[in-house]
Amino acid sequence: MSGDITKLPAKGVWHCYVHKLRAWVTGEDGFPVRPYLMLVVSTEDGRFLSCDPGDTAETALGGNMSKTQPSSEMVLRFLKRVMSHPTQINGAAEKLAPTRPRSVKFADTNTAGLLLGEPEKWAGVTACAYVDGCRAALAALGINEVSFAPVPKMFLENVIRGSIEPGMAPENVVYGTQHLPGLLESTVGFTPAFGKSLFAAAAAYARAAPWETLAARRPVQFVYRLVLREDVAVKLTAFGSAVGSKDGGSYGFSVHKTLETAMLAYDLEHNGKDEDEQNAMAAGGQTCMFTSVYETPFEDVDNKELFGWEIAASAGGDADAAPDEENWPLFCKVQFEKGENGAQDTLALTRPAIIELQCFELMFKGVVELLHSGELQSRSGENARDAKGPWTVKCASSAGSEAGETSLVELEISLPALISDQAGTFL
Repeated sequence: MSGDITKLPAKGVWHCYVHKLRAWVTGEDGFPVRPYLMLVVSTEDGRFLSCDPGDTAETALGGNMSKTQPSSEMVLRFLKRVMSHPTQINGAAEKLAPTRPRSVKFADTNTAGLLLGEPEKWAGVTACAYVDGCRAALAALGINEVSFAPVPKMFLENVIRGSIEPGMAPENVVYGTQHLPGLLESTVGFTPAFGKSLFAAAAAYARAAPWETLAARRPVQFVYRLVLREDVAVKLTAFGSAVGSKDGGSYGFSVHKTLETAMLAYDLEHNGKDEDEQNAMAAGGQTCMFTSVYETPFEDVDNKELFGWEIAASAGGDADAAPDEENWPLFCKVQFEKGENGAQDTLALTRPAIIELQCFELMFKGVVELLHSGELQSRSGENARDAKGPWTVKCASSAGSEAGETSLVELEISLPALISDQAGTFL
């Protein structure tokens, strides 16, 4: 094939973008996987290019989708096939005359936004592995201009997000939490460094299994000072509680601003008419539930991979779970909306603010330290309502950090006495 390609007319510039789609399909091993799109754009005329499949093992790739991350060799086979058997897949889809580009520019999911708007810096970028991985083979085809170029935001949003990815969704799909905005993208002040600290704290909490030591939704009081700037600090009080259990299949951590709302959630959990989790969520507040990767916002999944955020391994090494499948922290504000005139009740979910996420970070770290020391226990019967503490714990926070620097925050942690009547009314 290479000899034939070198004789093809050379014209135009191609941008080859290898994108990890926000969709799930069944992989070769039976586990869901996120497929990859190999999209070639002829930048001078706006054509999206693909190819006809061949009848040999080398050329059978055909389409521009892969269930595994394409290697440089796979991308090269695809590009060669696009040169020799090109088809246009946008506008009026049609077969085209064979041709080769004068230049090929590459980007992938992790480098799509790199140096966007700074073209003077693109020439030396090799962060996208396909630049160096394909350079020599393309040179052998007479294509000597091989470099990096990012992907325009409008293209990513309108073509990939707006057209291609929705077409990957199964029929009658119900958009769930995986389509919530990512923390980095939606929370003002959220940085990759803080994400790393927050996810590490959540992973430590999941490994500590607090539901084995604390009664479900038993409020724990946290008091700490938050320094806003050198001359301004505020004292914050919040109430956190372990939610659910690993055996029950639903587990996490809930935060309330007042003891009254935390107590309401506790009494709904233990004295409600049924055991529906929504019953306790009706008290509102914020929650971090640990869920599967398939229910995690795609932007959080991509950022975990890009920045190396930590996920707790599945306990016991579940053979039925893919690596990193479980224990993904999903941070949400929960607002219960009562349906009127027979309408169904709903739970509205949004992402917390940076100061609220810092509260989760500190609470996770404080709870884990006291669980490991054996001091924080409140599990059995009416003893779960008894007051205990306070304990003082110092925790490092990376909220607002750009480069991983931390500030030390002192937490006063206690179990407040819980007093309620049989109907669950706080006294």
